[in-house]
Amino acid sequence: MKKSEERLTNILVKVLLIEPEDLSDDIRRKEYEEWDSMAHLLLVSEIENEFGVFFEDEEVIDMWTVGDVKAALQKKLAT
Repeated sequence: MKKSEERLTNILVKVLLIEPEDLSDDIRRKEYEEWDSMAHLLLVSEIENEFGVFFEDEEVIDMWTVGDVKAALQKKLAT
């Protein structure tokens, strides 16, 4: 696992209150009780602080799954 993936996993585990082995790209915001609107904002904030990136409102809204979060971060880190 790359260092950036490990850092993101740590954030996801902490914010979503999930065990690392239960984390998958398919976990959806609307289907996972702990991933409410407050947790979503905290998740975005933690990622922005940890990686020194900024997500536009549209990007935040388009994060529906763990896979979406990973893809959005990868896009930011690539630019």
